[in-house]
Amino acid sequence: MASLNSKKVHQNITKKGFEKVNGHHNFFEFYHDGKLIASTKTSHNGQDLTDYLISAMSRQCKMRKDFFIEFAKCTKSKSDYIQELKDQGLL
Repeated sequence: MASLNSKKVHQNITKKGFEKVNGHHNFFEFYHDGKLIASTKTSHNGQDLTDYLISAMSRQCKMRKDFFIEFAKCTKSKSDYIQELKDQGLL
């Protein structure tokens, strides 16, 4: 069962192109060439992300769960994510 620190996930996804939306504490969007590709959110309680939340966020970000975990832990880069989206035919 996977678990991720929510603060680290927020920091790491913003380093890779996700933008924090003003007015929403934990709402993030990813744009590519000016087009909204993905958006995700987490709860405001700051607890670790459980398997359920990791699965939900990975779907919202259009990633496989294992890819999302690596992305959130910084073993996958923004270019890896863009390639993942291309492989899925989303870009």
